[in-house]
Amino acid sequence: MTRSFVCRSFAASLGLMLVFHYSHAQLGGIIRKAQNKLEQKADEAIDNSISGKDDTKAETADTGTAKKRISMSAGFDFKAGDSVLYASNFEKFSTGAMPNTWKTNGSGQLVKSGDVAGTWLELQNGATYKLAQNYKLPRNFTVEFDLLTSCDKITDISPVSFGFAENNSVASFDEGDIAHTQLEFFNSDKITSFAGPVDKYVNTDYDLTRYANDKLHVSMVVTDDQMKVYLDKTKVLDTRMFKADARKYFFISAPLKADNDAKVYISNVVIAQ
Repeated sequence: MTRSFVCRSFAASLGLMLVFHYSHAQLGGIIRKAQNKLEQKADEAIDNSISGKDDTKAETADTGTAKKRISMSAGFDFKAGDSVLYASNFEKFSTGAMPNTWKTNGSGQLVKSGDVAGTWLELQNGATYKLAQNYKLPRNFTVEFDLLTSCDKITDISPVSFGFAENNSVASFDEGDIAHTQLEFFNSDKITSFAGPVDKYVNTDYDLTRYANDKLHVSMVVTDDQMKVYLDKTKVLDTRMFKADARKYFFISAPLKADNDAKVYISNVVIAQ
């Protein structure tokens, strides 16, 4: 082995030792820095906890959590007409009778309940009801009435329709219907409004389950060819539903069928101008 080779080997070994020593020192420095940062964050967290500082906003931003949903309300803008054209006043009639101010293609009777105040017209399945007085409604008017159900569950009841016909005949179910809103109780959360002459169909989500064995107040506004419908204080329709100068007669149609002896009643009908 030559002296030159020994020198070269020693130089190489010394170089590796220096590199290892430098790398180890560098690694140790990195570890120390990381440890110092962790200790600093821990100290800051303790300080914030003691001082009462809140980092919720920062955490919200980091996680992308949404703020509370904005709530909007249009209020209840329905206003009944000043001059009453018709009021049902069912309490003036004998129970068990069909009030002579109404006509139908089926039957009906006035009933009372110990659970709900007032006198109610019990609707017969498959029957349509119109006012006996044979005159068309004015261009602008309002209609209000209460609807009551008696059932095991709301889905036992087929749709109930109310709206306007072009004539006052009750020769058949929904005779002369030109525009109506339908409460699809059997679907539990659907309302449809339909006007054939103007090719209008509106489908609206609305929870109907709450009206099982409870009262629903319906308010309607007709202004020329525009029709608005409110269920309690929620507007579910506001659109053009009539041709110009269309004749309008109010009607309400009972369900075609109801399961488990479910019943539908109406009362407090008021039409005003």
